[in-house]
Amino acid sequence: MSLPDDMATFGKAKSNASAHTARIPRPQMLAEELEKSARVRAEAGIVVTVAEPAESEEDPLERWGRVAGR
Repeated sequence: MSLPDDMATFGKAKSNASAHTARIPRPQMLAEELEKSARVRAEAGIVVTVAEPAESEEDPLERWGRVAGR
């Protein structure tokens, strides 16, 4: 794989140019995998729903406050 000169120069300036360069497309790769996974689930008839959390964020904080005597 070859990169444009400016990108190659930038990558070479890093301590681990290969790791740095590989890190750049990772978010795009993950997004594409998530899209593919969603398509496969939809084709299989699997419906993903979002449930409400059993408790709010304040509930554990309130309990900790009682334990701490506040």
